[in-house]
Amino acid sequence: MAKFIRNSLIGLGLSAATYMLINQKTPKALYTDIKSYVQDVLDAADNLQDAREEFSDAQSNLSVQMAHAAEIFDDIQTELDKFQFKIEPHVAIMKKRADHLQDTLDHLTKTTD
Repeated sequence: MAKFIRNSLIGLGLSAATYMLINQKTPKALYTDIKSYVQDVLDAADNLQDAREEFSDAQSNLSVQMAHAAEIFDDIQTELDKFQFKIEPHVAIMKKRADHLQDTLDHLTKTTD
């Protein structure tokens, strides 16, 4: 384990040295760059957490709205059922009279032939 940590630190030291040479940075400027990068990562993590919380809130609100919509649809279905129950007797009477009228017309057309 110690060898892994030592090799990692050596790799990190070589990477930092390479970065300073390529970008012509001083150790102080490298420290500032690293600090800025770490702050950017922390800010991104905070933003991700905020987005996760907002998404969770939106999902919760959607669930509440969907439950409310289901209640409204149930109420509409209940009212439609009540309306259908009220008009069914009237529709049956109208159909009976329409059938009687059709039979009368059929009888009249047969007798005139």
